[in-house]
Amino acid sequence: MQHTRVTAPVGERIAVVDVLRAVALFGIIITHCAQGYLAARPPKPGFMNLTDLDGVVADVVFLLAVGKFFTIFSFLFGLSFALQMNNAAKKGSAFAGRFTWRLIVLGLIALVHNMFYAGDILIIYVVLGLLLIPFRVVNTKVLLVIALALILNVPGLVLGWRGLNEPPPSVEQQQVETQLRAQAAQDAQRQYDIKKNGPSGEIIRLNLTDGLEGKFVFQVRSGRLWMTFGLFLLGLCAGRAEVFRQNDANSGFFRKLMWTSGAVAAVTTVIGIVWPSGFLITSVGDLFFSFSRTVQQAALSAFYVAVVALLYWRNPARGLLPRLAPVGKMGLTVYLTQTVFGVLLFYGFGLGMLGEIGIAAAVALGILFFIAQVLLARWWMGSFSMGPVEWLWRSLTYFRLQPNQAASAS
Repeated sequence: MQHTRVTAPVGERIAVVDVLRAVALFGIIITHCAQGYLAARPPKPGFMNLTDLDGVVADVVFLLAVGKFFTIFSFLFGLSFALQMNNAAKKGSAFAGRFTWRLIVLGLIALVHNMFYAGDILIIYVVLGLLLIPFRVVNTKVLLVIALALILNVPGLVLGWRGLNEPPPSVEQQQVETQLRAQAAQDAQRQYDIKKNGPSGEIIRLNLTDGLEGKFVFQVRSGRLWMTFGLFLLGLCAGRAEVFRQNDANSGFFRKLMWTSGAVAAVTTVIGIVWPSGFLITSVGDLFFSFSRTVQQAALSAFYVAVVALLYWRNPARGLLPRLAPVGKMGLTVYLTQTVFGVLLFYGFGLGMLGEIGIAAAVALGILFFIAQVLLARWWMGSFSMGPVEWLWRSLTYFRLQPNQAASAS
């Protein structure tokens, strides 16, 4: 089938993509800190809302950050897939086998990460990344339709509608549901207690058992699993269309995207404030507000991408955004070290601050740590071409130690 091929020189980095990845990582650490790096159902609603300020910060983070920056992160994974595929084609080297092995290596890194933090997203990326391989030959227009349907959680919408038309639960089913809710509450308290007070060995066992199972159950029940894959496909389409090459056409595209997505995000954000939605769908209204939440997440994420791209292109050599590029270049290292910071701050084998500090303080500490990461990334990338984990990943992918000297130093 025919599709547009990227025409960039082999191996050339697109700086605005690194900036976007850094912005996504900034939003991710804010989201995780606001949740205490718990990566599980909280033991009680608002368990980190210790003051009125915490409640305000929680609402702002939920509306403007939760889900949005992982949306961008996932989109960029699909974009990177397109760029890697194109580079392999230009070099005349095999792609599918090497990419599969690359994902297997990432899966090993992800498993180690998941041992300490059950909120790891890399395992999901590995599973869905393997599904990307057969989709690389599909027509771009077909991919775009599939991507948008998955991102907007159309499968979940259909399942929710079917659920509304099912007969009401019997007395026995209601009793079972009550028991399951009680069990879930007990499990939430148990996981909280282990992460708050437990030794590292107990936390690792929890994360490799209940943590892994709970992650995939949540991904399926919430629709995040296919929504993430839709974002991968959208990133693949964007890579084929070269939308991040700076030119008049792409600038015009992002201006239109900014205004359109901004308007949709504004309307759906207001809806989310007035009628907040949950996972439980018991009426047509619940289904509508849940869908509105999904649209808000997608639209606000698109708005962020458009604004960052346009601001960066205004002056790629000056200002704050270019200073973030080193963070994006070593995004895997930054993502993993954010977890080191988070679990040492909140978990029992570290400072044990889970439930001891409020959301506002946690978010502030996360922002300070990200600033430190920006400074460290700029220092590191002054001497090296890859972050330490990126270097390890690439070396294991190619079965030999890779050179890691920055171009300016060589």
